[in-house]
Formats: sequence, C-alpha cells, structure tokens
Amino acid sequence: MEATIQTLQALITREAPGSPVGTYVTGSSCDGGLRPASDLDILLITRVSLQASERRILVDHLLGHSGRRATKQPGRPVELTSLVLGDVKPWRYPAMRDFLYGEWRRADYEAGHLPCREADPNLPVILTVAREHSSVLMGPPLAELTDLVPREHLTQSMFDVLPSLLDDLVGDERNVLLTLARILYTLRTGVIAPKDVAAADVRSTLAPAHAQLLDFAAQAYRGELHDDWTELGSEASAVASALTDRITALRPRRVEGAEH
Repeated sequence: MEATIQTLQALITREAPGSPVGTYVTGSSCDGGLRPASDLDILLITRVSLQASERRILVDHLLGHSGRRATKQPGRPVELTSLVLGDVKPWRYPAMRDFLYGEWRRADYEAGHLPCREADPNLPVILTVAREHSSVLMGPPLAELTDLVPREHLTQSMFDVLPSLLDDLVGDERNVLLTLARILYTLRTGVIAPKDVAAADVRSTLAPAHAQLLDFAAQAYRGELHDDWTELGSEASAVASALTDRITALRPRRVEGAEH
C-alpha cells in the first residue's frame, strides 16, 4: 500500500471525521487502469456530515501529502470523496456528495475554501466502479454497504455531467477528452473502462485528425509522452465537439426514475 494511503487512513482512524463507516481504495488502483498520471481514488463513507473543523483537518493533511506540490511528503495525487451513508442508502438520484478533495482545486484550498456538500452527478459512476472494484481499508465490503445504482441513473448522470465537464476543457484538455471518450464507450457498451482503453475503442468512430489527438491524450495518460496543449486549443475543442455529438445522439428519449 502506498504511503500516501497509509497516512490518510491513519488520520481517518485517529480523528474519526463524520464517524466513519468504511474507507475504500477505488478506481484505477483496483481495476487495472492505474497510469503514471492517475489519482489515488479514496472513498470515505460516514454516518454524519463532516463538521467544518473536520473538513479543515482533511484538507490540511492532503495539502501536505497529495501530489507533486504537497508541502510535506509529495506523492501520487489523491482524490478523496466522502459520502454520508444516509445520502446514498437507500439510493436516489441525484445524490449528495459531502466532501471532495482533488488536486485541480488546490488553489481554492490554499486560499482557505473548504469542500462543501453538493449534489454530484458523477456519483453513479464513482459508486458503480467502487462496488465492482475496490479495496477495503476499513469497514465492510462496499457492495454490502451501498445499493446498486440503477442503469438508468448511471446513464442519466453521464448526460448531466456534460456541461461542467466541457466547461473544464481549457486547461484540462487531456482529462476532458478521455472522459468524454469513456462516457461514449460506456453508453455504447455498458462497461466503465479505463480511459485509455475507452479511447482506443472510440477512436475508430472519429475523423483521422481527431483520432490522432485522442491518441495523443491517451499516450500522455499512460506516461509515454509529455503533453503540451498550449497550441492545441482549437483542435481539442473540435474533438470535444465531435465526441459530444456522438454522446448526445445516444441520449434516451426518456430516463425513468431520475428525480429532478
């Protein structure tokens, strides 16, 4: 187990933020998709919402230990998602996320902002992946603790997340393009695959120039090259539009069971 995970779990055990029910390593660390630029995805399930002081303790710890800009012990970046058990069991959509730490928000954290409770359309993907591929740090197996996300809610979430995802294109081109490719792949196959695996499948549906740029993103994701998107803004936007058009074409006429 990586030292970054060990130190975080030691903190959670010692401070018990939100009265923890379980802690899990999820995502690419567990599904064979861990790449040099991948985050360590950690899921924390608590009995109650975190207090402001507990949010500060978690943020301060992760500022010191997450990613290459960590102030104490640099390591692989951590994405920590915390959920209140009563918000996700019984399952309903949209679901509330209680806390999120990610390196892309480091500047906000350093400025004193704390992650707050908010509805998160990406939770169906996070929980579906975690139920299928996770390693228990503390607590029962996640599949025993949480409900299965209905397929229609997983589908709905992928359309709901599109606007915010596209808003992040400038400055996060690699991740946005690969995430769009994974959404398209999942809508077509029902499988949530590693991003570069999805991109390899989706590229065949794109124009050659667009497929080449998606390959570029996937190679950088695997650590095979350093990607600089400074001069590729218009090309990235064109690929994002092409992928979005294909995603939109797969939108169901009506998704039953989603609460809005």
